[in-house]
Amino acid sequence: MKPRSIGSRLALWYGGVLGLALTVFGLSVWFSIEHSLYDAVDESLRDRVEGVRRFIEQESSWLTLDEIRDEFREHSVLGPGGDLFQVRDAEGNWIYRSAPLYDEHVPIYEVAEMGPELRFENLEVRGAPLRFLAQSVEARGTRFVIQVAAPLHELRQGIADFVWALGALIPAVLLAASAGGYWISRRALRPVDEITQTARSISSKNLTHRVPVPRSDDELERLASTLNEMIQRLEDSFDRISRFTADASHELRTPLSLIRATAEVALRNEDHPDEWRQGLLQILAEVERTSNLVENLLLLARADSGQTDIQRSLVDLARTVEEACIESKPLAQANGLLLATSISHGPVYVAGDSQALRRLWLILIDNAVKFTPSGGTINVEVKAAGTSAVVVVRDTGCGIPPQELDLIFDRFYRVDKARERDKGGAGLGLAIARWIVDVHGGTIRAESQPGQGASFAVVLPFPNRQ
Repeated sequence: MKPRSIGSRLALWYGGVLGLALTVFGLSVWFSIEHSLYDAVDESLRDRVEGVRRFIEQESSWLTLDEIRDEFREHSVLGPGGDLFQVRDAEGNWIYRSAPLYDEHVPIYEVAEMGPELRFENLEVRGAPLRFLAQSVEARGTRFVIQVAAPLHELRQGIADFVWALGALIPAVLLAASAGGYWISRRALRPVDEITQTARSISSKNLTHRVPVPRSDDELERLASTLNEMIQRLEDSFDRISRFTADASHELRTPLSLIRATAEVALRNEDHPDEWRQGLLQILAEVERTSNLVENLLLLARADSGQTDIQRSLVDLARTVEEACIESKPLAQANGLLLATSISHGPVYVAGDSQALRRLWLILIDNAVKFTPSGGTINVEVKAAGTSAVVVVRDTGCGIPPQELDLIFDRFYRVDKARERDKGGAGLGLAIARWIVDVHGGTIRAESQPGQGASFAVVLPFPNRQ
């Protein structure tokens, strides 16, 4: 599984590179120490062979073989451990053999095969590993083969102990270094977490917020500054759009009012032909739809700029639902629909604006009326659930396609554009509904199966009681 955080990935990369470096370093040290120790053993063997060779060359001219044996026996020229050697003449006779080698069959080169060069070989004697060195020497008119040995048990045990210690030390160092690397990376990336948290909290409603800029004169400072510059450009763009929408809405209010007044006055004149009256009625319908659109745009523009008229107080949610249902009942009856309410118990109080909440229910009921065919039913249910109040508006209409459930709260989005246009909708009602729910600290969720109707569930928190 790939680590998700940059700190974890940096720690893994750091640990991997460090582990590889420590492994290469450990192997290099191991081979270097082993080579150095074997070189030291070989150098010691060379010195000992040289000592025996000089003794034979210098003393054999006036000593008999028996006297030479006695000298080897009584005076070790090899120092500590130097008794591990043996000498053989050209006839195959043993001139001398060390006590540890006396009863052992240790291979020795034939005199005829030996030259002046040194020959090394590893052998085991009585289960103990030994390093042997052999050399040929000529004295008293004959040739001798000298073979000296050094034990390897302690050397190999020391190397094994070193390898074991290295094998235990490398993982410990790697673990400590990886933990330290992770801590350092997390500390270095802490400003990124702060930038991320601040950026997540920024939306179109609070573009005045800025990410913290670390005074580190590095990539993080440049990243934070760039993000703030981008947010500033977004804020300026949103401000221009909001001002344009608000200004345009204000400018459109007056001509729309004049058009409505003119059409209404003209309708009072009974002398106009029916075609004229029909045209005036259509003009009034379009003016009404456009006026609603302008009012909704103005409301959303004020909401975007934070200029809302929400007056919070303790509101009986059930009462606002009943008032909205009473106001919507004539519209439902005109469309051949049954509008029913279901309130589980008495008053359900929330902290909010009664007019805004009443408008919320009107929007949801109006939306259900538009998409429910004649003979259908709309049910509005109010209930308490834990620490929240829940209002559900269900209908038996055509439903909403699953792929559009996440889009219906977007501005100007319409599921059935032709039908909603005919019903006078502009695609702003559910966007306003979501805004009302948001400013009350609640949530709104739509559920639907095509052909089986839709339901909108609004969840609002109960006020905190001290």
